[in-house]
Amino acid sequence: MHRTRAQRAQIFQSFDALKGFREILKEQERIVVPKKILSEDDLAELDYKVHQIKDGMIINVVYYDKGQYVQLEGKVAKFNLDTKMIQIVKTKLDLRNVIEIHFK
Repeated sequence: MHRTRAQRAQIFQSFDALKGFREILKEQERIVVPKKILSEDDLAELDYKVHQIKDGMIINVVYYDKGQYVQLEGKVAKFNLDTKMIQIVKTKLDLRNVIEIHFK
């Protein structure tokens, strides 16, 4: 069975000789930042905004996750003050890690 060069090249195309190496490099490139300590005024403003949230609202939040700050925008799927959890689309967040909330 004879194959063209393109067919032979395609066989080896998905082979990764250093499995996981790219992920390790990406992880080392990430800059870890310390979690911010919010002032009393910032905490009061955040608390006020948290109490305005209702299921189905579209909001934009900034939260701390694994050494970095992430911005997420989407529809609030679930919100529970008792457990301090909010779910935006499919992402579940601990409210203690949220530092900013903006309403759309």
